[in-house]
Amino acid sequence: MTQKIQESKAHALELAQALACEADSLKGENIDILDVSDLLFVTDFFVMVTTRSSRQTKALSESLKAAAKTDIGHHGAIEGSARSEWMLCDFGSVVVHILTESAREFYDLDTLWADAPRMETGLPLTSSDEPVNADEQVAEITENDEA
Repeated sequence: MTQKIQESKAHALELAQALACEADSLKGENIDILDVSDLLFVTDFFVMVTTRSSRQTKALSESLKAAAKTDIGHHGAIEGSARSEWMLCDFGSVVVHILTESAREFYDLDTLWADAPRMETGLPLTSSDEPVNADEQVAEITENDEA
């Protein structure tokens, strides 16, 4: 059973990283992956993305929907209107929050979920990032779940 959970979580992290890369390719900014599996029972990872406009938010949500269809075989569910400053894309084990800069600052989800460990995004490192091995992250999470 533990191996299946670890494999499921590893696949969820791979999906989160693929969605983060897709968001980056469409000029999404300030992209973070949070492991919320110990804090929520409905999903394993949040991907947080900042956009510059509600138009970019809508375009990004549509692109992620198409990318998920390719990766997991279904397009998930999208919440929010075309003019929303915050759209949520629910792919089951991964939920993507796409917010304009002002919405991300106002709702401050980063502080709300500050207890959630940040995971490797798979994106090129910035000077403030430290390289982390995703396989090691999943193994560490599984070890903590077993404890």
